[in-house]
Amino acid sequence: MFITAVFDVLKRYVHYRTQLAYVDQLDERTLHDIGFTRDQLHAEAWARAALVRA
Repeated sequence: MFITAVFDVLKRYVHYRTQLAYVDQLDERTLHDIGFTRDQLHAEAWARAALVRA
């Protein structure tokens, strides 16, 4: 059970970092145009990483 929890957190972190690779490519102007700050997108990436089940 503990090992499963550890692997779930690691899987979430890997998915989060993958999403951030895309977000970090956006420049500030593009972020402004879509109405987000970089911090908001980082928080959203972490929240969505929790939804991944694979």
